[in-house]
Amino acid sequence: MAMIFIAIAVSGFVFTLWQSAQQTVSQQTALLSKNCEQLQTDIQQLFPRNEQKQVRVGNPDLLQQQINRVTANLPGVEGGFWHIHTNFFGYAFPTYLGSDIKTDVPNAEKTLLSSLSQRALEQDQLVEAVQRNADSALIAVACPITTHEGLSAWLMQRASLVPVHNTITTGVLFVLLGVLAIIMLAQTIKFERRWYLERDRLVKQGEDESKPVPVTSDINEIQPLLMLLYQARQKNINLERTITALEAKLSRNQELSHIARLSSSLARELVLRVEQWKLSVQQLLSEKQSIDNDQLDVLLEDLQRIENLVVGFENLDTRNPGRDGNETLTLQPWLEQIITFHQQRTANDGQTLTAICPEPLTLTSNSLLVRFALDTLIAHALNFGPNKGEVLIKASGDEHEVVIEVIDEFEGLSSQDERRLFRQDDVLPQHYGNGLKLARDAVQAIGGDVSYQSDGANSRFIMQIPMTSE
Repeated sequence: MAMIFIAIAVSGFVFTLWQSAQQTVSQQTALLSKNCEQLQTDIQQLFPRNEQKQVRVGNPDLLQQQINRVTANLPGVEGGFWHIHTNFFGYAFPTYLGSDIKTDVPNAEKTLLSSLSQRALEQDQLVEAVQRNADSALIAVACPITTHEGLSAWLMQRASLVPVHNTITTGVLFVLLGVLAIIMLAQTIKFERRWYLERDRLVKQGEDESKPVPVTSDINEIQPLLMLLYQARQKNINLERTITALEAKLSRNQELSHIARLSSSLARELVLRVEQWKLSVQQLLSEKQSIDNDQLDVLLEDLQRIENLVVGFENLDTRNPGRDGNETLTLQPWLEQIITFHQQRTANDGQTLTAICPEPLTLTSNSLLVRFALDTLIAHALNFGPNKGEVLIKASGDEHEVVIEVIDEFEGLSSQDERRLFRQDDVLPQHYGNGLKLARDAVQAIGGDVSYQSDGANSRFIMQIPMTSE
């Protein structure tokens, strides 16, 4: 608003100066001078300069037409010629609006016009004259006609003037308006600067969530915003507390889910070992009536391995498993026991499980995590692979690592699904390649990794497990 007032004040002041008496006289004088010079040029074109100057006016009609043409486009302008020998010659006032007929210059202006024409002839240039009073001015110009000796053209106009006191009063009013507008602008700038400083201070305080939101301010307009910010902060704090509680609950549930799934693999491993121990005892009992100390030591060692397995599960930390849970496994019989378990409990009638270990290999690692990852991959291949066909478990290795591959006859994943592989952990996955994150995490926890490959006809999950010995 202040800028609008300043624009009005400046425009009004400029308009006042433009309409002032001095400016009006200057403008009208310049207009008459320009047209008098144009009249002079037009007459010079009618009478070539190489001819001798004419002492008498032999073609008054031609000159009269020129003066009529010039003054016809200038409202309120009278014009004519002044010949020094005849004292007056020619007159035109085409824009005169009066009822009487004007054919001559009023006697009151003849003296002005004669002296002005005389000066123009003596100085051989355009001259101007102004007679002013409080509310009007008589403006006249004269210029010599060089094609005739002693002849000059003149133009005259009576102009109404704005009184000087009116100009001063109007100018002062617009100046006062401009000053007031500048004061308003300065106050606005001061308020905005103060407002922005206060806003930045409050924003800085509001960003520090460890401190309470200020609820008071020197600027009244900000007060409602502070109350809204305070309420929003309180709601945000309450929501964060709720989210934290839900995340803790979800984390606990997820942890319990992981433990339950690891427990399933533990149970399978325990079943295999207990069954093997039971077979060993039955075989010994069937062969002999008594058991010697060496055979008893073997059975006790088997029981100790089972106990160590249970203790290892109790102390298991999937994020940082220690060496206390490590166990040396002979891969060929161990893999055969695993596929026998899945063949009997997981595979359907049209699916076959086969384990291949070309050379005798032993693996020293956390048997629970390796068993869990292998169980997960085998069950995944059986559930989502072809209903008929073979799932091959192939083991190989060197002095640095053991590689266990789970190969099935699934045609392969799309590039988009393959990018999402191992990213999510689903308790009950719905599609091939989903829900395998925990299996990879388990292998990575013991320094290994799980990857996926496909040749378009078969898919394979590759477990790379370090720490092997023969």
